[in-house]
Amino acid sequence: MHRGRALIGYSLMLAAVLWLASCGDSEDSAPRSTAENPIGNGAAEQTASSPKDAEPLKVTMSAEVTMRSDRRLKVTGSSNLPDSAQLLIAIERAASGARWQERARVQNGQFRAGPLGFGSGVPDGDYSVRVQLSEAGVQPAAVRRRIGDEGERLAGELVREAPHGLGQIAVYRRAFSIGSELRHSEKDEGVRYLEGASQDASQNAPQD
Repeated sequence: MHRGRALIGYSLMLAAVLWLASCGDSEDSAPRSTAENPIGNGAAEQTASSPKDAEPLKVTMSAEVTMRSDRRLKVTGSSNLPDSAQLLIAIERAASGARWQERARVQNGQFRAGPLGFGSGVPDGDYSVRVQLSEAGVQPAAVRRRIGDEGERLAGELVREAPHGLGQIAVYRRAFSIGSELRHSEKDEGVRYLEGASQDASQNAPQD
């Protein structure tokens, strides 16, 4: 009799163990909620809005030349190029081709250079002033972000192709005369690439 009770108890215990095991298997095989393992694809689907800096920059530049009391010349001008944009500013005498140039940077939409000219002053005659935006490769990182790594975002009538595959630049020219008074022409125009634009030091051309 005791043996029969033992067998019954053993059978009940075995049945309970099997039942618990089957419950555990069913829980493991049930599909898990996606909330437990979310897949965040929202960031991948979002696209960054086009920054304003990616828009083309229609370059504007203007320059004025004034004569100092020592008959040397000073250039002042304005531009919509970004701050710290590197420029090469040059004055050239038409009669001899003598040229004086100096590097400058745009700050708050303004730039300046000088004094330029012979130490004894410039003689009367016809001259031109040129302002050239240097190649993107020599520009500060902040300027390159605005104009492009090869100047591809530059636009407008002043934009030119730089030689040697250096991308796009912007060049401004204005003619003026020195006689009884300094006279500017009424026409502003873009011109060709100014050789020597990548030189670091300002330099004076030899005297006539």
